[in-house]
Amino acid sequence: FETEQTLAQLPAKATRLAEGLAPLREHPHVGDVRMRGLLAGIELVRNATTDEPFPWQEQRGNIACAAALKEGAWLRPLGNVIVVVPPLCITEPEIDRLCAAVRIGVEAAGASSPPY
Repeated sequence: FETEQTLAQLPAKATRLAEGLAPLREHPHVGDVRMRGLLAGIELVRNATTDEPFPWQEQRGNIACAAALKEGAWLRPLGNVIVVVPPLCITEPEIDRLCAAVRIGVEAAGASSPPY
C-alpha cells in the first residue's frame, strides 16, 4: 500500500469510475446510479421515467452480470441492482474496460426477454 500509494490513488480512480458510469444515468432502464468511492450500484428498472421496476422473477441483474462477465468483468447482482466492486489496485484503463462491460450488461438486461 505504501510503495504503490494505493490509498492516495483512490480519489482519482473513484472519479474515473463515476465519469465512466455517468452516461448510464440517462439510460431508459437505469433508475439510479449510486456510488461511494469505488463501490457502485446500478438500479435496473423497466421504465426510468416512472421508476417502474422489472419484476424480480425476471432476474435482470443476473442477465446484466452474465453479459458483463462475457466482457471480462465480474459484477454482483442483488435483485435488479448491479453491484460494482473493483479491487483497489485497479488501473484507469481497467476502469474504462469495466465501465464498458457494465454498459453492455445494462443493454443486455434491458433488451432481454424474461427467462420464463
